[in-house]
Amino acid sequence: MRTLGEIAKEVREVTLHGDPATIVTGITNDSRQVRKGFIYAVVRGAKADGAVFIPAALEAGAAAILSDRPHDVAVPLLQTDDVRDALGPVAASCFGNPGAAMRLVGVTGTNGKTTITWLVESILSSVEMPCGVMGTIEYRFGNRVWSASHTTPEAPVIQSILRDMRDAGAVAVAMETSSHGLVLGRLRGCVFDVAAFTNLTQDHLDFHATMEEYGAAKMQLFTRHVSSDRHSKVVVNIDDSFAAQIMSATAVPVCTVSCDPDSGADFRPCAEPGYAIDGIHTDIVTPAGIVCLDSPLVGRHNLNNLLVAAAIGWCLEISMEAITAALATRSTVPGRLERVVYPGGCAVFVDYAHTPDALERVLGALRPLTAGRLFCVFGCGGDRDAGKRPLMGAAVAERADVAIATSDNPRTEDPDRILDMVEEGLRQAGARRLAEPDAATRNGYLRILDRRDAIGLAIGLAKPEDTVLIAGKGHEDYLIIGTQKTHFDDREVARDAILVQSGKRMS
Repeated sequence: MRTLGEIAKEVREVTLHGDPATIVTGITNDSRQVRKGFIYAVVRGAKADGAVFIPAALEAGAAAILSDRPHDVAVPLLQTDDVRDALGPVAASCFGNPGAAMRLVGVTGTNGKTTITWLVESILSSVEMPCGVMGTIEYRFGNRVWSASHTTPEAPVIQSILRDMRDAGAVAVAMETSSHGLVLGRLRGCVFDVAAFTNLTQDHLDFHATMEEYGAAKMQLFTRHVSSDRHSKVVVNIDDSFAAQIMSATAVPVCTVSCDPDSGADFRPCAEPGYAIDGIHTDIVTPAGIVCLDSPLVGRHNLNNLLVAAAIGWCLEISMEAITAALATRSTVPGRLERVVYPGGCAVFVDYAHTPDALERVLGALRPLTAGRLFCVFGCGGDRDAGKRPLMGAAVAERADVAIATSDNPRTEDPDRILDMVEEGLRQAGARRLAEPDAATRNGYLRILDRRDAIGLAIGLAKPEDTVLIAGKGHEDYLIIGTQKTHFDDREVARDAILVQSGKRMS
């Protein structure tokens, strides 16, 4: 527990009006989460002004208010010019500055964040540096799992979980840092030992409006959340053109990675790697010399993820021997090119790819590993960036032999309207709509609204030499139709379809 006086002394962004001896036990910007002794942060939201909920917060036991204006209340006020800017530092102070006692790794980019944070966890844990993970799938340390409502949650949640992880024995945390989280100040209060960049491709333009705004959001990780005082380092994937801007803007040392053997990057393959269905096996150049990298992860995009993770480990002063040994043991990340076993049948993979670039990457990884046809079952979410829908259709049409466009979290939009936009991209890229399923057709697409039916059809049509990619949902175990969330797991549905086909073969 901290006093308001201690918090006000540590956080330069706030001025205290009231009793400095007031003890606080927590902080939240959600009035429904206020408990006795909490600070209630008044945030002006897109839909409502948090000031409306001050009476409810006080009734629930709020001991103080954090706001950008005065309020006629009987509890102390922490006043600031920008509540979102101050919320993170206040939360960090309130919970005892847990991040200062741990090694923090932040990973940002459109794709690859989840895989890299899980790889970093494997590296650090292998050298007795117990590591927590916070990201899209879950927030996790040891046997404890916190439900992940957002890739990057609100600042009080981040700081509370960091404290809990620290108290449970974590000495490091690997975090996915989303563009939403950066823009909304959720990472304020965190200074990272290593900040890493993967790539910047179209996504979230319903929130950022332009790619320039999206890039500026990502840039904050490398300008506001690193420090020479902490000896921070930055890792960048120079295969992406945005890396040059990051390297120019950041004030801390940079380590570069690339999948191009001729790039001159600090971490790169010695020669063009050989990719196989059982993983990646190649020699890589590192600051410690040439080492052998073996991983069960599949595809060029995962080589990039592995190189970024290796560079992060190196920046944390872990030996390359320990790094490569740890990377060899991480067999899968949930919903990231996760294999669904089909004995005697086609290769089936489930992946979270839900952007044009992610689909290009994962299909590009599977294409050279597929002797027969490459099927792709995919869709686009509703109430999200509509501009990427035809682009996703085109990406699949150009790289898969058979595309099956289907529903994927339509939310409050008409799912047929979403598929109309996807179909436009499929047609423009030269794919033709198939009148009926065909066991031999290439360069065609089907439109099947029911996702279960679409997955079952793809697995039913595929032959043993074929590959089926089920894209878009990955680890998610739900569908959102309207405002209702129902259980739906692509991996479970694929296993059911495999059982049906296995039964047919035996009968």
